[in-house]
Order: sequence, then structure tokens, then C-alpha cells
Amino acid sequence: MKRLSFILLLLITLPAWSQNVNFSDHQGRVVDATTGKPLPNVKVTHAIGGQSDAQGRFTVRYYSTESDLRVIVSHPGYCTDTFSFAPTFVSLRRMTASSQKDRPKVAVVLSGGGAKGVAHISALKVIEEAGFPIDYVCGTSMGALVGSLYSLGYSTDFLDSLVRSQDWTALLSDRTDPADLTLRQREEQNTYALIRGLGGDQPQRGGFIRGRNLHRLFQRLCVGYLDSISFDSLPIPFACVATDIVANREVVIRSGHLIQAMRASMAIPGVFTPVRIDDMVLVDGGLKNNYPADLAHSMGADIVIGVNVQDFLTSAEDLDDLGAVMGQIISINSRNKLPDNIKASDIFMHVDVSGYSAASFTSASIDTLLHRGDVAARSLWDQLIALRRRNNIDSVIYPQPNVLHSVPDAEVMQSTTTVATTPIAFAGFRFDSEEMGAVQLAIKMPLKGVLPMGVAGTLRLGKRLMARAEATMLTPLKGFNPTLAYTFRNTDLDIYSAGVRTHNVRYHQHTADFTPFDLRLRRYNLRAGIRWDYLNYYGRLLSSSGSIPSLDDDHYISYHASADLNTENDWYFPSRGNRFHASYAYRTTNFYSFDDKPALSDILVHWRVNIPVSEHWTLQPMFYSRLLLGPEVPLVYTNAIGGNSFGLIVEQQMPFAGIGHLELANRHLAAAQFQMQCHLLKNHYLLLLTTLAYHTDQLAPIDTGSFIFGLQAAYYYNTIIGPLGARIGYSSRTRTPYLFLNIGHIF
Repeated sequence: MKRLSFILLLLITLPAWSQNVNFSDHQGRVVDATTGKPLPNVKVTHAIGGQSDAQGRFTVRYYSTESDLRVIVSHPGYCTDTFSFAPTFVSLRRMTASSQKDRPKVAVVLSGGGAKGVAHISALKVIEEAGFPIDYVCGTSMGALVGSLYSLGYSTDFLDSLVRSQDWTALLSDRTDPADLTLRQREEQNTYALIRGLGGDQPQRGGFIRGRNLHRLFQRLCVGYLDSISFDSLPIPFACVATDIVANREVVIRSGHLIQAMRASMAIPGVFTPVRIDDMVLVDGGLKNNYPADLAHSMGADIVIGVNVQDFLTSAEDLDDLGAVMGQIISINSRNKLPDNIKASDIFMHVDVSGYSAASFTSASIDTLLHRGDVAARSLWDQLIALRRRNNIDSVIYPQPNVLHSVPDAEVMQSTTTVATTPIAFAGFRFDSEEMGAVQLAIKMPLKGVLPMGVAGTLRLGKRLMARAEATMLTPLKGFNPTLAYTFRNTDLDIYSAGVRTHNVRYHQHTADFTPFDLRLRRYNLRAGIRWDYLNYYGRLLSSSGSIPSLDDDHYISYHASADLNTENDWYFPSRGNRFHASYAYRTTNFYSFDDKPALSDILVHWRVNIPVSEHWTLQPMFYSRLLLGPEVPLVYTNAIGGNSFGLIVEQQMPFAGIGHLELANRHLAAAQFQMQCHLLKNHYLLLLTTLAYHTDQLAPIDTGSFIFGLQAAYYYNTIIGPLGARIGYSSRTRTPYLFLNIGHIF
């Protein structure tokens, strides 16, 4: 990743109270938006990212006083290719003398408090409205996070939007953002409940959350300030507090890697892994100094305006969750400094956070906390104005930016998929009313050599036993990563007819698969290769009714190609996007024919669209079809319908509403499924669906007796180990209702 660590020096003129200027990146100058004339005596000291306006120019908004000018800019020309469309914040300071150069310096102090710290944002808005220039920012924990981003030049409106738009459940976990994964990696995330690195350069333990997603967000927000720097060089000088649990002391961080400082200051013990710097093991600064007004004075502040979102000591009945307990611990440890730091503040804003804890990251909680921060600050409005006037500080105007800032997109930040350099272990668990329990384990690891390779192994334990080993050659050629795999399956298959079990078949399936072409992208996956299958039937139980294709042991050689597209926003319960799959297989017994007959052509297509119809309801039509063209179709390739997923019990399985068990269908099948999904509450979903299918052995003429329909209703709760729920259905094929219960990911 190319880094934006550069300093632009441009000598230009700017009137003290202009509201808009345009930056011409081609000619390297700042010009007045109205007259188009260059403006002197301004120095660009910091820059990050870039985004052009409609004319391909910088669009600039700023606030200014006689002594200080800050500008927020977006532009296309001064960024590396990697960050061509990242947001830019440029601090411009006047080079001429000013009548306000000797004014008192103002610092803002922001306390720790976890989720309650979002109230800092609305308090900062009020401080801006009161006209205070802000010369220093310091904070602890969540106050350090908000304060550091404000010091970089992010506006309060942007920070407000940022905290409201985050998926805090995902952010405060180590699960990789789906937007940054290939389709194969997304499938792994939604198959395994546990994914852990083994050995190598894994982060130090000591907490439940390593903070991977927080780190990625910080990287995007701090573009241009990723090197080790003095925090005095930020657009607004910044400092934060952490606690060294080795020496049991407060640590003030004013230089180094900004992301590391942010992460250390908010490393709640036991929740987040500590940050190790030299011989120090750093955790949340709130344990020693949760409201660091003394730090503001040591930075050079004459006036301190502080915002405190930490509860004072609470009673036993209020300590009812982890956030409340951690808040109490922090309050106990830091209260020795709190009285003196309150006295050291010219204005002390205490936000009423009763009823909320450090873990209150729901949308409703954030809305309320932002409102309470505004209320707390406005209750001291008269004192703010009086303080500014008493110290003869000119009022500062903070115009709103005319460009909406956005966090750089993950696809811009990292356009290539990285290969793991250490082994990764996976574990998945599920229970359902048919198979009862099942466990799936997997491991991936790299092999270093002349040609780097990745090897992987998978083991599924349950009624359906599966073991797989594969080796992939990693080449620099996109899509050319040849993979050789062997899979063993032991299948105990019950086959039903009209809802009645008529057959039980047990067989071993050995599969060798060579895939020379495998293009894995974030939304697409294209594959092509050749495959060998050997079927060994070792047990069969046939009823007196019904028929079944031949069960002779045999081997098959297939040429196959497939294409997948997935833009859905959730694996199990999407509300927007599409999912498409198309595959073709040319199946033979001797590389070119099927027992001296024409080979079997196997065509499968399915496509689902998600159409939001209201805030809670999503219409999800899906169309799918499988055609088998050839004189003979063995059991292993015969169409089968039932259940909710493609290829769950056997590879040729297709879902069907109202059919719980596996039923064989004719060789040509086309179906339409219509599902209504209701997002009732957080992680609670109601699904109503119907399916209509036509299956036949002859493409023409149409036989009305070959239509099947089914109805189904389901309710699910999405847990961290997969969906928990039940579905009940009825179909014209089975003519009897069925109930299915399950918990866990699908595998």
C-alpha cells in the first residue's frame, strides 16, 4: 500500500474571511472561487487523500481568524494510485503576523466512557458554535478516539455520521469485513463459528478482542498520518493517556504511531488485547486518568474546556452488565485524580449518561447520547460565551464543508487479496432435527519454496462424513492458481417419495479434482477444471414401491466450468443485492462418452434478487433450473429436491419449500421461488415463501401433471454460531406438513 506522507508547500494569498476557494491541482495554486485569482501567504502543512469535484478541482471550505485558517479540501491529483479517492483534510496556517497571536490557548479534554463517548461529538459542536478556537485536544479511551479524529481535521458533522453509520457489532469483533473478502472467504466465514490463527506472528493475547476491524477503520481514517510522528504536528496538537500495567503507571502518549496510541488508550482490560510498546503493556488510560485536564495544561493550554461522560460511582443494582462493571472499575481507579482535574477545568461539562453503559452501541442509544451531549453543553452556553469574552478571544466561524467526507472504500484501500502467512484453523458446529449433530474442522497453511503453495484440509463428522485435502500453487497470474484436491465422502442417504421413505443408500464417493483456472474476486468466482469420481455402493435398502436408477459401482470423468456472483449484503438474511450461479459439466466414463453413448451434459443455473419493499420487508424472488441432457442419468447425478439449500446433502440437491426430506425429480427441472423476509427485531427474521416447479423427462410437450408447489414459514434468530430457528412447510408432492429445527451454520 502506498502511503500519503507528503507536505505541500504553496505560497498564495487568501482574504481573511473568504468562504470558498478552488484549488487547481494542475497548476499547483489556490485561487479565489469568485475571481479566479491566486491568493498569497498561505502554507499547506498537512494533507491526506483526495476526491475531485465535478470540474476535477479541489473544493475548499474553511474557518478562519486573523491568526489561524483551517481548510477542508478534496482533490484528485496529489494522491497515490492506491488512494485516488480518499478524503482530504488540509490545515492551512497564515504566515503573516496577527493581533490574536498572544491570545490564551484553548484545550478540549474528552473523558473515557466507551459508547457514552459519542456524546463528545455533540459537545464539540456546541463549543464550535460558541466561537472558541481549539489549540489542543487530549483524551482518554473513547475520548482519545474522538479527539484524535477531530485533531486530524474531521468535522463534527462527519464524526456524527461516522458513529451513526457503523456496524458496531462487527466493528468490535475480529471478523473480517465481508466487503474485503473473496466469495470463498465469505463462505468460510459463514460456515465456521471459530476462525483462529495458529503460531507465527499472531498478535499477543490478553483480551477477547484483538481489534482487527478497529485497526482497519483507524487505518482508513488516518491516511497520511500512518508513520511515526509527533502529535504536535497534527492540524490540532493531540495527546492521550494509557495505563502501563507492568509499572502500574499512567503513560502520556504525544508521539509515535497515532493508530497505536488510539488503540492503547481504549484497550479495556480483558476485553481488548493490550498494546505492547517497548517494555510497556498498555491498556485503557481510564484506569489512571480518565479525565486528563492536567495533561491539557502540560501541553500549554491556558483555558481548559472538558467533557466528562463517565458515571460517578453507582449502586449495586445498577451493576447489571459488563459495561457497567468496567465503568465502575475505571471510576474507582481514576477518582483519585478526578477532583483535581475538575478544579483544573475552566468549564466542566458532565453529560447525564444514566441508563447507558460503555457497551450501549445501539442506534437508539447513540441518538440519545448525542442528544444528551448537546444538552449538557448548551446548559453551559452562557458560561462559554462569558469565558471567551473575558479572555478577549475573537469568535471563530466554522462553516460547514460543502463536500461530504467519506471513509476510503476498502476496495480502494486494498485491491488485492492477501495470502495468509501463518496457519489458520476453522471449526463449525450445527444441530438439526434430521442429522442431529455435526462438526466440521479445517486448517489452512502456506508452504514456502521455489513455488509458494497453500495446503488445506477439511473434516466433517456426522451422519455424512467428509474429508478433503487440497494443494494450491500460488502464482502472480490472476486466476491461474492451479488446485489439486481429493475428497472422500461417506453418505448415508434416505430417499423419499411423496413424503414416504422408500430407499436408503450408503456409498463411498472418491473425488479427484484438478482446477487450473480459479479466479477469486470479492464478488465473482470463475472456475474451470477436470474431475474424476468413483462411487462404491456398500449398502442399499429398497422398498417394494418406487424405482431407483442403477446402483452399480462406477467411475466418471467430468469437465466442468462455473461462474458465481454475489453482491448480497448478508449471507443468510440479505436485504439487497443479487446472488447468481451458473455451471456446466460434461460428464463421461472414458473422457469423451458415457459407456459408448453420448456424454451427459449437466446445466445448472440459479439467480436470486433482493428487493427492499419497506424498512423491514424484502421481496426475494429466485429462479433456478437444472437440465440433464443425455441418454442415461446415474443416481449420483439425478435431480433431487428438498430442504433450504443447494448441494447440502448431495451435490445435485435443489431447495424446495414444503419438502423437508430428499425426493428425486425428473431430469429437467425449472422452479420459481418467492420469499418475503421480515426483519422484525435485531437478528430476528420471519420468512414466508412459496415455490412452483415443473419437472419432466421430456422438454416438450408440457404436462400439467408435472407441476409441484410448496409453502413454507420460518422464524430465525441469527446467532454468532449461525441461525437458530424452525420452519414448517407443506407441498403438493408430500401432502403432509413437516417441521424442521436447526442451529448453526450450514455445511
